[in-house]
This record gives sequence, structure tokens and C-alpha cells, in this order.
Amino acid sequence: MMHSHPSGPDAHDGPDPLDGSNLLDGYALLDGYALCWGCVPGAGLADLTALAARHGFREVSVRPRQYFAAARDDPGWRGLFDDAGMRVGVVDALLSRLPGAPDPGDVPPGLRADYALGLDDCLEAAEALGARALNVAHYLGSAVPLDEMADAVREVADAAARIDLAVALEFIPGTGIPDLAAALDIARRAARPNAGVLFDSWHFLRNGGALGDIAGLAECPVVEAQLSDRRTPAPGEEYVPMRGRLPLGEGEAPLAAIARALRQAAPEVVFSLEVFPDEPGDPDRTVAHLAETTRAFASTHR
Repeated sequence: MMHSHPSGPDAHDGPDPLDGSNLLDGYALLDGYALCWGCVPGAGLADLTALAARHGFREVSVRPRQYFAAARDDPGWRGLFDDAGMRVGVVDALLSRLPGAPDPGDVPPGLRADYALGLDDCLEAAEALGARALNVAHYLGSAVPLDEMADAVREVADAAARIDLAVALEFIPGTGIPDLAAALDIARRAARPNAGVLFDSWHFLRNGGALGDIAGLAECPVVEAQLSDRRTPAPGEEYVPMRGRLPLGEGEAPLAAIARALRQAAPEVVFSLEVFPDEPGDPDRTVAHLAETTRAFASTHR
């Protein structure tokens, strides 16, 4: 498994995420968990890093454009991570490289800056940030033949390998990579040791994924993961992207079983919390609550 920073929450071999010898202001540091940029979508790189560190996270996932904004506006950004004892795990995400991806001018205005960044931009961000993986997603993309998708993933993986970077392919319902099986198939066809899958519990459950499907990740050379809780939608309820996600333990999702299956398949996997807020709120309170619920989840489901 290609991970630059092995620090997963495996119950037997990995570090205990609630090891009492590792404390911040009396709170256990959340080893094996990461704070995704989407939890505080308005935060810049400096604020995201400070919020995560203040509440015990050791790792964040970062949008490429957060890096470029920091590099442009904050010459001291490189010291943020060393001073806070933080690292970047995943750059999230490269959206424009796969076949069938929409033109930047055709996506919602709030996403155009993300789609305007290409592979070279994302590699620059990942290398500068010291990330271990680049998420490659097909959000809003249309279906294309799997071999074409695999060819593109292979090219991305080869470019990423030159800077010792892993590539994690995210599946999203309604795209050209709609489910876990498709992502695994494309990764197998790409056949690169630094190319694998980003498993998102939200998308997995939206597709009606079965726990047994997760075992297929054991043969995958790269595994990243995003977790969020959810309530089961009512029949006919309209799906609204990036809404309805809940902190761990506040919904009905079988997250404990999913986490166990993921750890069994990929013992070093880091769980990134991707809980987009339905409404803007105080960022510090938001991250404090996520840290509290994550500690409760980790203590109950080791």
C-alpha cells in the first residue's frame, strides 16, 4: 500500500487514535482521522490548519486552490504545518483531467476555479504541501468507456509517480465512475502501483453498497477514505448535493461496520471527515463539534 505517512486507526497494528499519551490541552489527538476542507468550506489554508490543530486533528485534506491562494497571499504559509504539527494527506481534487469531464464554463460558478486547475497545477500543490495522495474525481462528468478512463488514470498516475504521489479515484453516483466496482475496475485496468480508490461512505451508501463489497479494496494498492453519517432518505426525497451530511454517530449509517471493513482491507487507511455544513456557522464551533463526535465514535468503535 503506497502511503507516505502511515498512521491509520487499525485496532491491532495501527496507532490508537485515542492514545492517552498523546494529548492536546487535555484532549486526545485524533490520529488516523483527518479534517476535510469541506467541513469549513469558506476557510483558507491557514484557518483550516489552525482549526484542525486546535481541536486535535493531525491531518487535513486541502483543495488545490487553497494552496494557490496561500502561496499568493501568505508568504509564511509553509510554516503553518510545522508550527502546528500538521500534515496534508490528500489534495482534493483534480476534476478536469478525466474524459467526459465538463468544461469549466459549464459548471456552477462556485466550482469554476476548481475545474480551471489542471494536472500540473494539482501536482504542484501536492508536492509543495507534501501530500501523500491526489484525489481524482469525475464530478459532473458523463459516462465514457472504462478503457478510456483507465488510460487517463494511468497517465495521471505516471505523472504523480515522479513526485512519489499516490492517486485515489473517487466514485460518485451519476458520473462515469458511479460506484466502488467501477472505481476498482478502472484502477485494475490502469495497473499502476500508485493508483487506487478513494472510498466515500456517503456515495457508497447512496448506491446501496454492501459491506462485502469493501473487501475488494484489499487488493487495491492505494486506499483513501472519507466518512460522514447520514439519515436514510424518505421515499422520493430529492437528493441535494453536499447537503444532509452529519458528524459520525449522529445519523443512521452503519459507519462502525464500514470502518471495520475498511480497516480490515487497508489497515493504514486514514479516515477523512467530509461533512459539508447545510448552513454556514461558526467555524470553530463546527470543528469542535466534529472533533467531539469523532472522539466518541473512535472510543466506541475501536
